[in-house]
Order: sequence, then C-alpha cells, then structure tokens
Amino acid sequence: MRQKYFLLGVLLLGFGIININAQSSTSDNLVAQPITDNTVPFSVSDSGISSPVTWGLDTAWPDENNMRRGVSFMGKENVDIVRISFQPTRELINGEFQSGSYVGADGNTYSSQTDWLDRRLALVDLTGDKTKVAFNCDHPFVASWFSPGDRAIYAQRWEQLIYASTKYAQGKGRTVVSVAPFNEPDNGWGQGTVTNFNDIAARIKANPYFSAIRVSGGNTLNCDLAHNWYDQLKSNLDEGNTHQLAGGFDGYASFFEKVRADGKHATADELHNVMEAIVGIQYGMQTGIWWGTAELARGEFVKASRNGKRLAYAENRPKWTAAAVYKTSQGSVQAFGGTSERQAEATSYRFISKDKEVYFDGYGPQREYTMQLPGGTGYQKGQTNAERVVNITWGHDIQPVINGRYILVNRKSGKVLEVENGATSAGSSLRQYNYNSSAAYQQWNVTHVDSRIGGDFSYFTITAQHSGMSLDIYNYSLEDGGNIVVWNDLKSANQQWFLDYAEDGWFYIRSRFSAKCLQVASTGDNIEQFEKSGGTQQQWRLIPIGTPIDFVSPSAPSNLTATANAASIRLDWAPSTDTDVAGYTVFRTETQGGSYNTIARNVKTVSFVDNTTAAGKSYFYVIKAVDNSLNRSVYSNETSAAATGNKDLIAHFLFDDTTLDKSIQLNHSASYGDIAFVDGKIGLKAISLKGTNGFLQLPANVANHDDITIAAWVNWKGGNQWQRIFDFGNGVDQNMFLTANANSGNLRFVINNGNGEIQLETDKLATSTWVHVTVTISKTQGLKMYVDGKLVKQLDNSTVSPNDFKPILNYIGRSQYTADPLFNGYIDDFRIYNYTLTENEIAALVSSTLGVDEKNESGSGKVSLWPVPANEVLRMGLAEMNSTASALVVYDLQGKIVMNRTYSDSKNIELDTSDLPTGTYILKLKNDKKSVVKQFIVRH
Repeated sequence: MRQKYFLLGVLLLGFGIININAQSSTSDNLVAQPITDNTVPFSVSDSGISSPVTWGLDTAWPDENNMRRGVSFMGKENVDIVRISFQPTRELINGEFQSGSYVGADGNTYSSQTDWLDRRLALVDLTGDKTKVAFNCDHPFVASWFSPGDRAIYAQRWEQLIYASTKYAQGKGRTVVSVAPFNEPDNGWGQGTVTNFNDIAARIKANPYFSAIRVSGGNTLNCDLAHNWYDQLKSNLDEGNTHQLAGGFDGYASFFEKVRADGKHATADELHNVMEAIVGIQYGMQTGIWWGTAELARGEFVKASRNGKRLAYAENRPKWTAAAVYKTSQGSVQAFGGTSERQAEATSYRFISKDKEVYFDGYGPQREYTMQLPGGTGYQKGQTNAERVVNITWGHDIQPVINGRYILVNRKSGKVLEVENGATSAGSSLRQYNYNSSAAYQQWNVTHVDSRIGGDFSYFTITAQHSGMSLDIYNYSLEDGGNIVVWNDLKSANQQWFLDYAEDGWFYIRSRFSAKCLQVASTGDNIEQFEKSGGTQQQWRLIPIGTPIDFVSPSAPSNLTATANAASIRLDWAPSTDTDVAGYTVFRTETQGGSYNTIARNVKTVSFVDNTTAAGKSYFYVIKAVDNSLNRSVYSNETSAAATGNKDLIAHFLFDDTTLDKSIQLNHSASYGDIAFVDGKIGLKAISLKGTNGFLQLPANVANHDDITIAAWVNWKGGNQWQRIFDFGNGVDQNMFLTANANSGNLRFVINNGNGEIQLETDKLATSTWVHVTVTISKTQGLKMYVDGKLVKQLDNSTVSPNDFKPILNYIGRSQYTADPLFNGYIDDFRIYNYTLTENEIAALVSSTLGVDEKNESGSGKVSLWPVPANEVLRMGLAEMNSTASALVVYDLQGKIVMNRTYSDSKNIELDTSDLPTGTYILKLKNDKKSVVKQFIVRH
C-alpha cells in the first residue's frame, strides 16, 4: 500500500510539493520536422575529411560581369584556374596565327584569333597574377582546314593550333596546366571522332613541349558517354574530364572513381550547380570549374572545401540531388544543398546536429533543419538549377532570425533607410533619415526568396511597404558607388540580397549580383553599394516595426540562482529594471567564467528550465536582457548547478489539449501534421494520430538514460504493419521502438545500439480499445514488456540501453524508417522515467484511472468525488476520514500549488473550482492519521 501511495503522491506530482512556476525551457524551441527523403547527420566537433580541390571559373561565356561576380563571391585568392579556349576557325600559316579579321564559313566576320585569346586572357587578369589556365576547344564553327581527312595531317594541324594557343598564353605570363583537344565531342560540334581525338592526344603526349601539361579528355556533355571516350583515350591522357548535362548519377560518380583508380587527374571543367561539386568531391574530383559564374552558395562552397573539412555527405541518386556539411579552416560550419541543372526532382534533406544544439541561419537552438530543394518533372522540364547555403552557428552571439517587416537602422548614424520623400515611382532614390514611426516608406519587408527563383535561393527580397517597390542596384552596376534605388519588384539578381552577420544584431546587406554592401555614402545621406570594408556605415540592424529606436542597453537581470532537478536545471532571476525589455537570453558554459554558449533566446519569463543537461555535470549560467531595439545588457551574475540524476519522471504527456510536458523537466513535445485531441483515458483528452501525416517529436535527450521506463495508454485503430507507438533513435541503425503491428502481426519492442536488434514480442495488440503498454530497459535488469500492468515478456541478459547511442530523433507515432506508416489511433498519459518501475508501480499506473480509489499510507481511503468533471464546485464524501481538521492541497500537473485549505469537518467538503482553469489536478487531503491523493478534472 505504501508503494502505491508513493507512486501517486510522488511520481504524479514530481517529488513532493515543488513549486513549479517556470514557463520556459530549452524545449520551447523544438519544431517537429517533416519526414524527408534524406538525412545528413553531422557533428560540429568532428575533425572531418579533407579533400582539397583546385577551383576555377570559365570563359566559354566570355562575359566580364560573370568573371567579376565569380571573383567577388569566391575571393580572388581562391580562383586557382580559368578555362579558356582555342578556335579552329582559321588555318595557321607556318604554325602561327594569322592577323586581321576574316569571314568565317558561316558568313560572319570575326576578329583575329589572337583577339579571341586576348579577350579571354583579359578576363583571366581579373582574377590575379597567379591564376593558371586550362585550354579546351570552343568555336562557332570548324574551318575546313581542321576538318577530318587524312588522319595524320588532321592530328598535326590540331596539335599546331593547341601549341600556338598554349605558347601565346604563356607569352602573356600564364601557366598552362591542361589542354583538351575537343569540348563536348559527344555533342558533335564538327570536331571529330574519338579516333581523331586519340590521334591528337598522342601527338601532344609525345611532344616534349607539353611534358608539364596534362592532356585532358574526353570533356563529354553526357557523363555516361564520358566512360567510353575516356576508356579509349586514357593511354594518351593525364586527366579524365566530364560535364554533367545529361546521363545518369551512377555514370557521373563512377567516372571520377575510375579516373582516380587509374592514377590520373579527375576534373569537371564545366560545373553548373553546387550539387555537381558536392558529388564530384565525394567520388574523387580534383579540379572544378564553374560555368557561367559563381554566386553565394558556390563561393562559400569553394571557401569551405578548399581548406576546410567535410563533416557530412548525402545524395539522392534517383532525384539527382546532393547535400553536404563543411567546416571551414576558421571553424565555421555551413550546410549546402543542390540539384542537377537539367535532371533533378524535388528532394528534401534533413540536417541533424548529433552533438549539440545549434542555430541554422539564426533558427534554433535546435538539432534539425530541413532543406527543400525544388526540381522538375523530367529532363529540362521545370528545372530551376536550385542550390543553397545555410550557416550553422553557436556561441555567445547568434544572428537574429530575419523574415518580416523591419526598420533598417544604420550603425554609424543611427538613422534609418527610407525612400526619399516617400516616392512611389520606379527609380526613386534612397537615403538615410530620421526615424518616423508612422512613415510606411521607412518600413521594409525582408522575406526569403522562393526556392524556385532560379539558381541559388540563399537570398532575401527587400521591398518598401508603402509601394511594393524592390531595393535595386541601378542599371546592374558592379561598381563601388553604384546607386541604390527602388524599382518594380522583378525578383532579378540586382534585387536580391543576402545578410552577412557582423555582430550584436548588425548585418551587412549584400547583393546577389555584385556581392557588395549597402552603405551610406561618405558624403551626404545617399545609399550606395561598396566593397565590404567592415565599416559601421555598412552595418544595419533590422528592427521590427512599431519599436522605438534607441541604442541604450537595458540593465542586467540580477540574483540569478540555479536549482538542480533530476534531469534538468531550473534558473530563476530578478528582472531587469528597464520597461522596454523584450526578453532574456540564457547562456551556459561548462567551465566557470568560460566561453558562453546561447542556449535560449526571447525568454519572456524570469525563470527557465535547461533540460539539455547531463546528470552529475556542473554547468555555469548567466543571463542578458534584450530590449526591442536588440540592445543587450551586460551579463548577470554567474550561477551553477548539476542535475542530480535522481530517480524521477522525465516527461509526462497528458495531451489535455496540449503537447506540453507536465513534469518539472518541461520536456515539451512538438506536433507535426494532422493531429487532434479526443476524449482520453486519463485526464481530459488524448492525442489522436490518424495515420496520415501526423506525429509528435520529443526533445533530443529525453531518453539519454542507462535505465528507462516508457509507458502509455494506447487505443490502436489497426492498419498496416510497422506502425510505431514510439521510436527513439538516430536513424535505422540505432534506435528503440515499440510497434503495434510487427511483420508477425504482434506487439513488438526492438532496441539496436548499432550492433544488431534485440527484440521482445508478445500477442497482438487489441484494436479500438484502451491498452496500457510499458517497456523497461536496464543495463542490470534487462528488458521487460508489460501489457495492462502485467509482465508479458522479458530478457534478463540484455545490457543494451538508450544511453549507449543517445537517441536524438525521438517520435511518438513515427518511425525512423521513412517508408513505415504513421500510427493510427489515440495515445494518452505517455510517460518516461529515468529508472525502471517495478511491476507493482506499473500496475498502479494502470489502476490510476479516474473513479478508482488511490491507496494511502494506512489503508483504503474511501473518497468519493462528484461531479466529475467538476465545473463550479467539487464535492467530496470521505467515509473513513475522522472529523478532525484536515489540510487540503490542490496541485496542477506541473506540481504548482493552486489551492491550499483547512477544513474542520473533513466528511463534508465542497471545493470551489470556479477559478481553476479547465484541466487535470491532483488533490491531497491529509489529517493526523490518514492521507489520500486523488486526481480530478475541471471543465468549464
């Protein structure tokens, strides 16, 4: 009897009468992520894999803007090579180029061949003095002098052209590292056959002049055909080369593997998407050259991969997409995703931080981020060549999330960005000016571009609230001082911007077209673009509208204290004395006075529960106040605590119209998709999952215990095999789950720490009726499964526990296997304990339904409660309580005391419940001889 009382009086309440006032916890940031096609797990602490690549730009499309833009995004120091081309459009005289213009076979007039080379070499000059050159063939037509005929003569003439071009580039101070006789020979272009290519390659290979220059081939458009060309040519090649404009993923990936296995250099000299680069590096690519230009995602990928390390990689071959995570040499981490330019299908990637909560472009702290990559319906049908980069950060200074309407405030002047005089015509100028809270022409909608915008979608559009006009670089200028105006919102590249975080809430606002920054001109108030300098005239704070603008930091919170719970630490503090405080930021470190990490932002209360702690480990905390203008106070005092690890209820979901955790750990869950609340088994409601797209996600470390009990009431509606009641894991190789319908049709529990599955299985789970299920896991007591409070299966010799693999993907109603069906039915009173409950305690859970008397310390306390649910009044009939004075305490399910009364006549009690919010409560009635604990419902 004492045992059951302990369970109900302590486990239900959470260790006695602890006053729970906290409204915020780390789990407030949890967002349930959709089921994705692919998962990209990474650890920011990993050393990573180094795969250095020679990176370059292309002049096949000889546009100065393309080259300047590519240099701006990659950084001049990261452009190693530029692809230029020779032209077989005019015969050579004595092996030399002819001067002067000429009429080609197509009837058009062309400048001399050296002019052609000079134009491209001038573009190379934009990248710096040390950039090397790779040659291939590019032309509007092939002159008859170079057309196939006599094989020997044909090969000799092409060799002369390549020699003359190489010598000319070298004479201009460029090092030539590679020559490719043909470009995309599988597409024709009048260049010749594989036999012709081989004849030319053999002559170049035998020519001592090219001894330090690689012979490259076959440069095919179709990556599948690259194999055939390469196989026939490789005896005369130093370099295997392919493009990816047609063909299969298998052919693309295996081509680089083949080339590297042969000990030759692997190149893709016409990359059209960051996906091709991600995949290329995975399978051995050593040189990558961007066709067209490089923008943000490509430029950042170059910087990250050049001297950094790859932390993760994932691909979807059928859908022609890929993703990766890289750590730069400076320690920053970025996620990349991309699609084939011509062949991709829409794909989703889930990036998972395995070792800590992080921020994805400011969103967080969280473990997961989903990137949706758009695709088409077939080859060149609806393709957008989509790619993206996302910054993954942590530490004491995290960028704010941007997506809404803002005032843009300049750091140097404190003035705001506006359309001059509130003009509404295209071409209207911008300036900085004094803030006017009622001026819509000072308000800007800063929103993410659509993923189908075309190419890179790492950007924002910035439009004026009063006119809908877009922030625009006038006339597509690439120059410093280029004027910024507003123009009709065309979503063009000169109207797209990326936010480069500086510090303390300040951003550089940079152009997709030029990579330059918005700044206030050095004289006057005009807004222009300029190369990033780091100056405060280039830094902007995006402040939500309706907020007074000031730059005075609020006072710091004070009297910060830490209280240890079993699996969490509660913080309480005295608020800042300022009246414009918008919220608080919580920081943590594992060493006293160490480098702080942001574990929560925008906390609206003066208490907070950190439930990402490890038992027995000391953590140190400080708090800052943040006002509406994003000014931050200094740190509060530092405090510390260590979670006790004592036996306790870790999470308790009653699903009374909410998915919040009722335990003091505040391990709140988050829902996704189609869920509802229905009449429940325990309390007011249960959660209804319809087996379509609805499930719950729990916090990442809720199950990180050596011993654990998971219990719930389940009302399964039947359906397909492998529906999960719960599934906690890190993917399909490390997880533990309870399925309502295994392939045998039975109820089955499985745990796998990476070394194979261990199973417990019992009879079929009854449908359309409430059944209580419990699983206990212990390193010393093994595995046990209970149904309706009775032990039905056990395995005593198992030593596997969830703490072996620390599951971070924790679901109710969803499987780690994306193909498995979702749960169809109701779930109620879902509990997680950090220890194994005894059979008697589990039986008590089953019998704790409303209407069943709870046991007390000395026997049966026959207590009647009516009406249930109560509305205005709850009446009690207490047959065995003496008439001596009794103390009555009512707790909510977080353990907070909501009512405290003393009654002299304990046999006839009426409790006024009119002021209690609708919900479930715990009543404790005690006199000097007896105590009774009851659960009741209030419903208004």
